[in-house]
Amino acid sequence: MIQDIAPWKLRIEFEPHEPAPGDFVFDFTREGLLLRQGESLSFPTLEEWRKLPASGEGAQLIYAFRLEHEEEAGREMRFFLALRRTDSDIPAPEGWERLPARALWGYGWGWPAFAGITAFHLFNWYSTRRFCGRCGTPARPGGKERSMVCPQCGTVEYPSIPPSVLVAVRDGERLLLTRYNRPGTPRYVLVAGYVEAGETAEQAAAREVMEETGVRIRNLRYLGSQPWGLSGTLSLAFAAELDGPDTITWDREELAEACWVDRKDVPPVPNEESITMKIISAFRNGEW
Repeated sequence: MIQDIAPWKLRIEFEPHEPAPGDFVFDFTREGLLLRQGESLSFPTLEEWRKLPASGEGAQLIYAFRLEHEEEAGREMRFFLALRRTDSDIPAPEGWERLPARALWGYGWGWPAFAGITAFHLFNWYSTRRFCGRCGTPARPGGKERSMVCPQCGTVEYPSIPPSVLVAVRDGERLLLTRYNRPGTPRYVLVAGYVEAGETAEQAAAREVMEETGVRIRNLRYLGSQPWGLSGTLSLAFAAELDGPDTITWDREELAEACWVDRKDVPPVPNEESITMKIISAFRNGEW
């Protein structure tokens, strides 16, 4: 999956580093992430970024994370976020481009895609915490931990990671697949949704399947998890069996389609970067 980046390892804990030559910069605007033009994902170094027209104007560099090589002691890459107080449009200079965050997923496995998506998660969090949620005073990044601190009332906010559930519902040789009711989403996926306040993940799984498709489940079992920076969530994946009638009544506001698909008819997935696609592929291949 996309987080499988060995021999690199993500070290997400906050460290109070100052940007130094050789570090990389994630520069997001409404148009997307600044990248060197080409067929692979290539981020600007600190030196390159500072030379680009308008890139550094009004931007504060905040430490994001580092990647540590598991086999070569001392080898690492450090990354910083360029944060601005406004959502200014900053066109990409010649030789560079801005790529929407969701397009990063299409660049295959490897550390650049995972790093970019994780940076997008952090960027969204910082960008939506510019003001204190209690008194409205402009907040400041914390200096000793990853936080946003209000200088007026002292409120401290930490990165939020909402849990979501994915449920692969099986009825013998059939799998329950859905398709979102959104433009540009032709791909079949599993039932999914957020865990609500006061719910366990297991309760959320049963509720989401019932709400979206109208069927009941039993024998729920945990399959695994995945950080998904594009939505800022931690996806918790489950498998379950149909419990009772197989009649589907799907939520037509959220879904364009929900259907039982025979194993032999499950469409091939484009990749196994997401845990959803990995589970669908495993069912199609007879692995569960």
